[in-house]
Amino acid sequence: MKKWRVGTLSMGITLVLLGAVLFISQWKGLQAFDAFITWWPIIFVLLGLEIVLYLSFSKKENSIVSYDMMSILFVGVLCIGCLGFTMLASVGLLGEVRSMMGAIDETKDLPAVKETVADGVKKVIVQSQDQSVKVDKSQERSVQVFGTYRSRVKQGEQSQPLEKEQFVAVRTIGDTMYVQVKRLPERRGFDSFYPWMTATVVLPQDVQIEVRGANNQMIE
Repeated sequence: MKKWRVGTLSMGITLVLLGAVLFISQWKGLQAFDAFITWWPIIFVLLGLEIVLYLSFSKKENSIVSYDMMSILFVGVLCIGCLGFTMLASVGLLGEVRSMMGAIDETKDLPAVKETVADGVKKVIVQSQDQSVKVDKSQERSVQVFGTYRSRVKQGEQSQPLEKEQFVAVRTIGDTMYVQVKRLPERRGFDSFYPWMTATVVLPQDVQIEVRGANNQMIE
């Protein structure tokens, strides 16, 4: 008759549960795996029950508990892995990794901007913050801004429309109109993202034009 060694039964049950979870996850997705990570402390209960049952059924006095070290090592490594996943999930890092892996980069059109240039305006200053801006002229006495930008949509989230106040501001002071092309909102952290934008600014051809870049240096 083979000798019962503590750890063998726990490893067997753990492997059965892990295999069942991986099998169910083919249909249920990651929800089944999340459930397994949540209930991983039951492995310690199984290991403790093995010791109690061994001592209860052992008829020898001063019986020595025999351990299956390989099985206990396997169960321990699995527990440490589950504990690590639990800690990552508790701080939201696991969810960030999942959403980052399924993120999609999209190129969209900027909301069209059109502002009338008053008759008293003699000069238009275009200020850009490290963005790719092209300036054109038109006979129409108005300021128009259009172009494209790149955004990233995480898995499970919907793309949020960009408001014109987020990328451009138009103000008139005296006889000068200022068109400020802003930097798009950036996301920093583990899943950092720096959006990219190209904009075209169409200005009246009968006014003086001045284009400034970062640090207020004059481009033209």
